Amino acid sequence: MKPLLCALLIALLPHSAAAAWVRAGGNANVACYADPATLTRAGNLARMHNLLDFTSPQTDRSIDNRPYRSQREEREYDCRNERYRLLRFSLRSGRMFTGERVPSGADDGEWAPVLPGSLGEALWKTACGKK
Repeated sequence: MKPLLCALLIALLPHSAAAAWVRAGGNANVACYADPATLTRAGNLARMHNLLDFTSPQTDRSIDNRPYRSQREEREYDCRNERYRLLRFSLRSGRMFTGERVPSGADDGEWAPVLPGSLGEALWKTACGKK
């Protein structure tokens, strides 16, 4: 019975509590973290979860302009063609993916180029094993 209870408790933990976030980049407005434990690769494509931790409240992806301070994402990276796309994301009212869930709008999942010096480049390099 104890192993079942332990497995249930682990399954109920929020992903962010179990994640080993590694800082991948940032600026004065946002810190960007990657979770290398979620990294998977298939040919030229890689997938990985990341966390954006904002210094001030954001509203651009929220419904009804509800503020959020952190955004957890899963992105897919094209390591050969230097591009990425957002597969899914979730918003929270607190820093480091804490606080209440904030309802958000959908994303188109279109491929975007990796721009030199951007947070996207830092995450792409981490996911694709580039230096």
